[in-house]
Amino acid sequence: MDGTSIDGIDIRLVTALLQEIGYTPRFVPCPWIRGVAMIETGDADIISGILKRQDRENTMIFLEPPYKTRSAKVFYLRNNTPDIIHYTDLSHRSIGTQRGAQYFEQFDSDTSLNKQPIHNNALNFKKLISGRINTIIVTESIGDYLIAELHIADKVKKATFRYDSVIPVYFALSKKSSLVQCLPQLLKANRLLKESGAFDRIIDTFFERLHQPATPDQ
Repeated sequence: MDGTSIDGIDIRLVTALLQEIGYTPRFVPCPWIRGVAMIETGDADIISGILKRQDRENTMIFLEPPYKTRSAKVFYLRNNTPDIIHYTDLSHRSIGTQRGAQYFEQFDSDTSLNKQPIHNNALNFKKLISGRINTIIVTESIGDYLIAELHIADKVKKATFRYDSVIPVYFALSKKSSLVQCLPQLLKANRLLKESGAFDRIIDTFFERLHQPATPDQ
């Protein structure tokens, strides 16, 4: 599947990065956990939206600097359901998560919570709307995008409690990728696009267009 067939923030960010060094990406839609595995095995070259971890550095090269450093984790609820004001309010609630994703240390390591992982955040929103789970946790930008795409803004709300801290988010290159030979150029392009504000403009423009009213047929 080529880059013109699908769209999204990550599609545009990766395209901008690779075009800067003269490459046109070919995207492979897949669940997050499979995408990470493909990077580890060398079946995919590059991934975005990934957090740096020591175990991942065995198979991946993280492009410095991170292309964004703030990644709010938000809990979404159905309208007219009790708010989540404190972390302890998560107790006794069923929580939709994305399989293989990490959110924040307290939540990730808390085995007392009723987490229900599946491979797709859009499916989590559908489960939320149907009442099969009480809440979902997702990165705010992804959640807002999916709410607009699924046309459910009138059905869900954000909880008061959220985790909003500095979290570096990276592009990572498979150590088995042929793109490793282009690492100096990739690092230079990544830094240029970050420091010039190009990545931020791509993100801002995407959300501005997403929330514009549809143009009627002429």
